[in-house]
Amino acid sequence: MKIQTFIFNWRNQYLKTIEKEKQFKLLGIEPIVINSDDEHKEQRWYNIGEDSYFTAQFLKALELFDGDVLFHIQADASYNDWDTLLKDAEKYISKYGCGIYAPNVDYTWYDSGKTDIPDFRFEEENLSMVATTDCTCWFINKEIIDEADRLKIDFSPYKMGWSFDIVYPAISFLNKRPVIRDYSHTIDHPAGTNYNKVQAESEMYHLFSVLPNEIKEPFSLIKGDRFQLRKYYE
Repeated sequence: MKIQTFIFNWRNQYLKTIEKEKQFKLLGIEPIVINSDDEHKEQRWYNIGEDSYFTAQFLKALELFDGDVLFHIQADASYNDWDTLLKDAEKYISKYGCGIYAPNVDYTWYDSGKTDIPDFRFEEENLSMVATTDCTCWFINKEIIDEADRLKIDFSPYKMGWSFDIVYPAISFLNKRPVIRDYSHTIDHPAGTNYNKVQAESEMYHLFSVLPNEIKEPFSLIKGDRFQLRKYYE
């Protein structure tokens, strides 16, 4: 299984990105950095300009992606055991055919009380089916990415990119591929944002309005009554 690692850097995150690069290089992994900080540019990075937000960064990652699993990390997320996380990702994606696998994140708005679906049980007590993992640090199966392409879902008009972590789980549920959070790993992530959340939410609902009908239902359940998502496995 080829897991390809991407780090998204932006202004004021340079030192954290450099630290993560060092951590991965010690594991023999060359992460791909998608950078939107005009004050700090490295030749080895893909420097796409400070006007680029999450969507532009993610679309660049998709353009460069040629693996089996896309592993994306936000620059402000920190952890001290990436090696075990990568090994567990490969193990559980192989075992359960996950559409999405992710560690727990502290902080995320999509915490366990908003996302866990307790009707599902795995052999491992550390695993939970969730409506969405959020997009701070997650592993996405190539099959889910390819299905979004087949459905011609166009993220490009929506600068802030709130919908990736709803659309990809929705596709996963439609294809009976589990969306799993692993509570044996917790990523450190500070609360707060420095972008326009009103714009981000508006973009998300506009994208929803133009999604294929088959995606709209699981999208709505992820944002609403997540317990109804179990019907996709009946």
